[in-house]
Formats: sequence, C-alpha cells, structure tokens
Amino acid sequence: MARTVQHPGMSSTLLTAAVWTPSGRGAIATIGLRGDIAALSVRLTNLFRAASGRSLLEMTEQQIHFGRWGSDPAEEIVLCRTGSQACEIHCHGGDAAVRRILTDLKSLGCNVVDWQSQCETDSEYANALSRATTLRAAGWIAAQAGRMERAMAELTALVADGRQEEATARANEVLAWANFGRHLTQPWDVVLAGRPNVGKSSLINALVGFDRSIVFDEPGTTRDVVTAETALDGWAIRFSDTAGQRGSSNDLEAAGIARAREAFASADARLLLIDISEPPQDDDRRLLAEWPDAIVVAHKADLPDAWGESLPHDAIRVSSLQRTGLRELSSAIVARLIPVLPTDQTVIPLTEQHVLELRNRV
Repeated sequence: MARTVQHPGMSSTLLTAAVWTPSGRGAIATIGLRGDIAALSVRLTNLFRAASGRSLLEMTEQQIHFGRWGSDPAEEIVLCRTGSQACEIHCHGGDAAVRRILTDLKSLGCNVVDWQSQCETDSEYANALSRATTLRAAGWIAAQAGRMERAMAELTALVADGRQEEATARANEVLAWANFGRHLTQPWDVVLAGRPNVGKSSLINALVGFDRSIVFDEPGTTRDVVTAETALDGWAIRFSDTAGQRGSSNDLEAAGIARAREAFASADARLLLIDISEPPQDDDRRLLAEWPDAIVVAHKADLPDAWGESLPHDAIRVSSLQRTGLRELSSAIVARLIPVLPTDQTVIPLTEQHVLELRNRV
C-alpha cells in the first residue's frame, strides 16, 4: 500500500481517494473519499468553494452541495458527505477532470487507491457486486455480505470437532446454489434450435424487442451463433440464434450446424422451435426425439395449424408476428432456469474461489 503523505493539519488517520465509476469518457464521474474528513475539510479551504459557503465539515450528511474546484478554469462539481468518515465528489466524466481532482487530493495527503481497496467488504464480494447483471441480481449479491465467511468458519469448527459428515452435508447444501450464484454475475444462456426457416431469429427479435438477429426468408441463412441479451423477470438472459438443423447440407452449412448442436447441448435452457403452419417433417421429429427436455415452441401460431394431434401437448403456441404467447414463453424460460429461489438466509457461492473452497471441505 502506498505511504500516506502527511501535511500540516492532517492526522495520522489514513485518507484514501478512489474513482468509483468506469474509466473512459462519461457524463459523470464519482470519486469516493474515506478517512479523516475533518482534517481534509481544513485543507480544502483554498481548493473547493461551495455555493452554500459551507465547509466540508459543516455540510449535513446526505445533502448535496454544488461548488467549484480549483481555478483557471475551475471544475464544477457536486460534493456530498455520505458519512462521518466518507464523502463523494461528482464531477464531469472526462478523464482530464478526474485526473486533475485526484492530483489535487494526492497533494493534500490522500492515497489514491482502486475502488476495491476502499470497499468496506471483502474484495471477492465487492467484485461480484460490481459485476451484477441486473438490479435484481445485485439485490441477491448485496444480501450475501459476510455470509460466506461465516459459513466457512462454521465448516472449520465442525471439522475441528470431528463432525466431518455434518460439515460435508453443510458444504453440499451451499454448493447446490453455485449455479444460481454464477448467474448473478453472468447471463443465463438460452439457445434456440429447429430446422431451417422456423423463425428462430424472428422469435429472438420479439423477445429482446429489437432487430438483433438476421431475418431472411431463405433456409440456411444463419451460419453461426448470433446472440442478443435482455432481462426476463429481472434475470439476465443471453439468447443464441443457431443455424437451422437438417439432415443434409453442404460443408459450410454443416459447420454451422455442428456449432449449433454444441451450443444447444451446453445451454442452460433449450428452446426447440417447430413451424406449425407446415406439416411435421422428419427433421422436426428427429429433434423432438433427441431433445426431450427442451421447451417446445409451436411457432407461427398466427397461421393455420398443420400439426393437429401431432403437436406435443406441452408446446407453447407463439406468434412473433402478432407477439402472442411471448409472456407464457418468458415465464416458462424463467421457471426452467430458476425453478426454486433461495431463501432469504441461504448462503450462495458468488465466485469460483468460493466453489473451490467449499469443495475442499467435502
């Protein structure tokens, strides 16, 4: 850790400054300050001038104060005390403004650190929270503060008492939520498959809400896996549109089909599309038999049904053109991915390191 530079009026309490917003250009940048705010307030007298005329120490917590930082020319900033030992500076998002303020703070005795070092929780937890895919996912991560540490201490105590079987059972209980925890920081993969021209691209566009996939009325258009991301019921989902699968194809199309099969096999949830406006074909029957666990989508439901009694009983009728059946399909996807939610007290592994440490206890 860098050495704290002491200045007259500064106590020995460590004071740090860290940028809490991503690097690069942006509308607003946030710099967090932690440590001896009282001493910093004295040093800021000739550097920051609040429009209210108040010093940093005189500011009420959680109230924002507009002011100017430096001179020739001054930076317009918003400053807010967020605690007795914490405040935030909000400035223009350009790198130049951030660098200037950090340089000034460093000259006043602040250590410039990364945001993880300034976080009050462990770095693994902080990193997981920063990578939350949605607000709902962030809520689940936030609730985990300190839980894994307590769980590990519990396991250590059980082993020390000679209760290895109980420790193993407890570790396995936590490991059961590893997949759920993994997808709090990365999207769930939902892959679509079906014979050519059943409307996979159109369905993804309808689910996501914009034309991300390739839509063209010619079999074999999609040669590779095309992805688009959205959120369903607050969960991040990555949809993948794959090459149409059929029994015979040229070499180029066969390569695309091979990639499609690989993506389909490794998906968190599989959608198998059939075009019910056309009678069942051998490729439809083959795919239905090969992937019995897939969610079957009876697509183009706005057209006359040519399947009749041959349609699987659990197929979900969807029309991407008329946007019918999308709500039912979305609910089925979420139920397949997350059939049961953890309780409010469940310990959830958030990182691969958590998983590794738990497995070492089994």
